[in-house]
Amino acid sequence: MDNGLHSFKKIHINQTFLDKVWNFDPTTLGSLDDLTISQYSIALAQYLIFFRSELNKTKATIVKKRKFLDSSISMAINDKISKKYKTKTAIHEYLINTLPELSKLSEELSELQSEVTHLDGVDKSVSEYIATFKRELGRREKELFAIRAERRA
Repeated sequence: MDNGLHSFKKIHINQTFLDKVWNFDPTTLGSLDDLTISQYSIALAQYLIFFRSELNKTKATIVKKRKFLDSSISMAINDKISKKYKTKTAIHEYLINTLPELSKLSEELSELQSEVTHLDGVDKSVSEYIATFKRELGRREKELFAIRAERRA
């Protein structure tokens, strides 16, 4: 793939500043200047790119590990196991519970899937947070326009 597609990896997350954004007290909004609000929005947008990239990496890891687990199970199946455990689900459970390597892999998959589930929707919440700051900037711009219009009238 073209290296330009991965230029987003050069984003530097300023964790100290991002922590400041996460700890933002809404009651202080009136004392923030427009530049700070813009900085907050940009920091969140950069974080959102980073977040989605990391989440996608985790999802790709899940796909790889799932494929490996499935192929390992397929290779471990023999006639004896098939006759004893009639359903595919029962065979999978038996092999995962009896082969330590598969058990460990299954556990890793479960942990990764739990992490993805835990993070589900966070990107939307961050996008909403960015939009809120942008709306505040828009509100301020309209307010300033109205004040200037009153002065001219």
